[in-house]
Parts: sequence; C-alpha cells; structure tokens
Amino acid sequence: MEKKPLWRRVSPTNVLIVLLSAFAVVYLTVQMRNALASNAETIAAAYVTVDDAISAEGWFVRNETVAEGTSSNTVKHIVSNGEKVQASAALAIVYADQSIMDASRRLEEIEDELNLLNTAVQSVDNYTNDTTKTDQQISRQMEQLAAEVEDGMPTGAADTATELRKLSLRRNAASLDVAAIKSQIVALENEKNDLAGKAYGRSNTISAPASGYFSEVVDGYEEILTPEAVEGMQPEEFEQLTSQQITAPHGKLGKVVDGFSWEFAAVLSQEEAARLKVGQSVTLKFSQISANANAKVVAINPDNAGKQSLVVFSSAIVSGELVSIRQQKVDIVIGSYSGLRVPISAITMNDKQETGVYILTGNTKRFKRIQRIYTGKDYYIVEKGTTRDDLLMDDQIVLHPSGTNNLKVIT
Repeated sequence: MEKKPLWRRVSPTNVLIVLLSAFAVVYLTVQMRNALASNAETIAAAYVTVDDAISAEGWFVRNETVAEGTSSNTVKHIVSNGEKVQASAALAIVYADQSIMDASRRLEEIEDELNLLNTAVQSVDNYTNDTTKTDQQISRQMEQLAAEVEDGMPTGAADTATELRKLSLRRNAASLDVAAIKSQIVALENEKNDLAGKAYGRSNTISAPASGYFSEVVDGYEEILTPEAVEGMQPEEFEQLTSQQITAPHGKLGKVVDGFSWEFAAVLSQEEAARLKVGQSVTLKFSQISANANAKVVAINPDNAGKQSLVVFSSAIVSGELVSIRQQKVDIVIGSYSGLRVPISAITMNDKQETGVYILTGNTKRFKRIQRIYTGKDYYIVEKGTTRDDLLMDDQIVLHPSGTNNLKVIT
C-alpha cells in the first residue's frame, strides 16, 4: 500500500487548531509583558465629602446667673441639666434633713398612686365596650413619650408616662376590683396625711433667677466671660483672662444661661481670621460634643501687630452639653464639598490643553476630563461626571501618568 505524504495525513481542522493555539500563546505573552512593563499604579475614584475648616481651641461665652442656694444631700433637683426654665420657676427643694427628704419622696409616690387609683375607679364607672378610641389615644401618647425622651425633656416625659398609665387602666377597666381599689385609696390617704404633717414647713424652694437654660456646672467664669465684655476684647487681653487660675465656688446648685443663645470665642492667626467676615455663617464641630452647632461670626478683633485676631461666634443651638462645657477644641467649618477625590499627582493635560486624568482599563489608558470643586493639601475634589469622557465614580485613576507611556492610549 502506497504511503501518503505527511501534509495529506494532517486534516485542515487540526491545522486551524494549531494556528489558533499559537496565536493565543503569542497574544497572552504580549499582554503579560506589557502589563509587567507598565507597572501602572492606580486608585479608584471615590465619592467623598470634605470640610474646609479651621481648627482652633476656644471658650464658651454666655450671660449666666448663678442660682442662690447650695447643693447638698438634702436637695432635690426639679429640673435637669440643659432643661429650659422660666424666671422664678422652681429649680430645687432644700429639705431640713434626710428624713424630711425621704418623707417628701414618699408623698410624691403616694400622689402618683392615688391619681392612678382614682382614675381606675372612674374608668370602671364610665366603662364602655368601645376600646378603639382608647387604643388610638394610647398610641398617640406612646409617640409623644418617645419624642420627649429623644428631645431630652424629662419633665414632659414623666407627665406623658403618667397619662399613658391612666389610659392603660381605662383600657382594662372591666377586669378591675373596685372594692379593693377603694380600700387601697383610704390607706394611702391616711399615710399621706401623716407624712404631710411631719414635713410641713421644713423645706424651702430655690427658684430660677432668670429665663433660659439650667446648668448644674458653676466654674467661676460666670461674671468674667460675658458677651458684652468679650466682643470688644483684643486677643492679648482675652488670652490673659482665660489663662488665670479661677477657683469654682463650692456647693452651688447651678446656674441659668440667660436668654436662649451663647457665644464662642477663639484666637486665630491673621491668615485664618482673614477667611472669615462678620455675619458669615459657619458650622462649629466640637471635639467632645455630639451635636454640631450652626453659628454666625459676630466679631473679629485683630491685634495691633497684625499677627492674630479674636473671633467671636454666636449660636442659638442649645443642649445640656453646650451649657455645661467651658473650653473646647473646635473645627470651624467654612464650607463642605462633595465629589470625586483625585490625588494631585494624577493630574495631567491632554493635547487639547484640557485638565484631567488618565484611567486604566485593562492595559489601556483613557483620558478623562475633570472639573475642580475644591483643592485640598494633596488632592482635588472634582465633579462626578455624567458622560464617558468625564471622570466617573470607581474609575481606576493612574497616579503617575508620565510613567505609563508604554500603555495604549485612547483619547
């Protein structure tokens, strides 16, 4: 039998497979070589929000009046720290001794119990099968109680909780034993009369000296750091004043921040102060206070040497934390900017003199335009693009575009 030549024994299909395999090997080799040669360092374009802020340390300045009377183990506070009060309203009650204070507390408990028991009796007398309205009232009271607790209104929350208990009794009036309740009422009334006789005339009330916000902290600066005095001070005078050793009075009940606003004063460099102007709105972010405060610049007092200025801010945002702290580190936020963060090392220009960056896709770099919003220390905040020619979120930005010349460029 005649032997066929080798080229006749190899099928066209096998030849095609060999050629394609060889092409694939060559292509992968080239891609790997280019990738290794490019060594392009990239970073994802992330969407961020940054503050343009001045860091400083300053002092709270307030109109404050110390409440007459001292705090002791026999004083019962009626209002809480940071709570709004009216002039002459009761702040606390001072008892003659511990036994009278205990008797007063028990009297309050008895009053609460009597109110609930009398409500229970009335609920039985006025009971109806229609519980829908009562359920709706209970739901509203629960929502109000949650809001008062969240807003830090303990007095209002206590009153709302009492009303909620009354509604619950009304809701379950059908199952109440009226005879047992009335017997309990008589016993409590007898106990109440006995305690009232022992406690009568053996306590006095400490009242609020002004309308405003109550603070339990008295530090000795109440008559020193006042808005009227500080707004006209020079930086040197303010620094001398705040560097003094002030001894806080001992045993004071607390004070009232007069009115419903406060000020904050800080010494800034001339360069920092030049970024502010009277009437300008800023946000104060304090290091040890959870809530930020919107404020306005009310005074900028430069020194004679032109090196620094005393800047005073005013705010009407009040909380228990704000009325109790005197000195605090702060970031004075002039503006906030949101956009894509781009390292300055990645900024370049194309042949059309457009400012932008190169992004990397596979082994290909493409020029993307950018529109700067804010300049940081070593980065730009730029607008998030809307077209494929603009920088988009998560694009892989080439950090050092001059070192990637061996990459294929698409413009």
